[in-house]
Amino acid sequence: MEQQRIEVDALGERRLPVDALYGIHSLRGHDNFPYSGETLAQYPAFVKWLAQTKMVIAQVNAQHGKLNAAQCEAVVMACVELAEGHHTAALIVDPLEGSCGTSINMNINEVLTNRALQLMGHQPGEYAFLHPLDHVNYAQSTSDVLLTAAKLALLEELDLLSAAVGHLAASLREKAREFEGILRIGRTCLQDALPMRLSQAVSGYASLAQRMTAALDAHVPALSTTALGATAVGTGLGTYRGYRQTVTSALADLVGRPLTPAEDLFDSAQNMDEFAALSSTVKTTMLALAKVANDLVLLSSGPQDGIGEVRLAARQAGSSMMPGKVNPVHAMGLTQSAYFVAGADQSVMLAAAHGQLETNNYMPLIAVSLFKAFGTARRSIAMFDEHCVRPMIAEREVNERNLLTSTAIAPALKEALGYERTAALVTKAVESGGPLIEIVETEGVMSREHLLGLLHRSSQHPDTLPS
Repeated sequence: MEQQRIEVDALGERRLPVDALYGIHSLRGHDNFPYSGETLAQYPAFVKWLAQTKMVIAQVNAQHGKLNAAQCEAVVMACVELAEGHHTAALIVDPLEGSCGTSINMNINEVLTNRALQLMGHQPGEYAFLHPLDHVNYAQSTSDVLLTAAKLALLEELDLLSAAVGHLAASLREKAREFEGILRIGRTCLQDALPMRLSQAVSGYASLAQRMTAALDAHVPALSTTALGATAVGTGLGTYRGYRQTVTSALADLVGRPLTPAEDLFDSAQNMDEFAALSSTVKTTMLALAKVANDLVLLSSGPQDGIGEVRLAARQAGSSMMPGKVNPVHAMGLTQSAYFVAGADQSVMLAAAHGQLETNNYMPLIAVSLFKAFGTARRSIAMFDEHCVRPMIAEREVNERNLLTSTAIAPALKEALGYERTAALVTKAVESGGPLIEIVETEGVMSREHLLGLLHRSSQHPDTLPS
């Protein structure tokens, strides 16, 4: 029979495996909230920064005599181990727990405490030597620690997502250079409109991705502001003079980037607008890039009976029924991911709006939604870049044939022939059912070479033409 230990809290006692690194508060959280089917172990970046934040706090507390040297050394080692991915089996709390994050914080506190007790030569649960609340959680509250750890984890995620979008922008810019000089139809309302170059369309996509990178990077200052020292509501009860500044400075040294204490600790505890704004930008980025992906789906449609102006790399069979069919899976996958991120943003928005009074009860939902959104966005963008954009091929002949057989050449003809004469030529082409270019050639209006030169010139902005 498994050996057990008994732990006691204000609600009574619970039995745990004798060597369990979690404690009674974690066990109650585990039993109370079997919501998402996940545990904290599925969010390693969050766990890492919870552990490293508590490590820095332990070191500062030891410097101020709140922990003795042996306690500090053991807690620091336990934090390092947890941050490196050890002891994940003891992270038993569902991150969507309904206790404002308290169960998350207690799970981390108890795992760190019990592992530190082992390192000190004691057994898990021997809290007389090191206590999860009186020692490991000293000068902290769930509110300020979870907010800080979430921001630090999201800073890392933001760097990765911004880099992925930046790489996509570079790939699109390279494709724009590769496609320079290829004439195509510019379409509006899905109808033939004006002559332009394929490179111009792709350049627009590249500029969009660059703007999205800048929009993401603009959130770094807000994420670099920490709530440490606020404790539960902003009064700092349970901390001591100089704690807030010292712990923020020490954490900044560990992070390797500037961190700033929140100017108003009550604001930092009450309001989640910074997370809502960040979530909105991630959503906007994904939906903007989904528009690019959907354009590529349209432009690659066919191969025989669609537009077919670009060819995307074949990645897998496209049908269990239709042999040889290949689908634009990474373009469609990015779009699907964008819709997922939009759903996560809705959760963040609602959670941020419905916090009550001095804290936000729904911080766990905000954190989980953002972690899922960032991970999904980053991975889908990277795959779209690698497997869709970079190997994309322009079908030059198809682009030019589609343009020359359409009425989209009429606006360029109008500049040379005038509106009335061009309209008459278009009418003849429509009545005959033949391409407009054949009417232009057979009636001796101009040669194909002359028309191509006219189209190339008309596809350039007047400001870029030689004077």
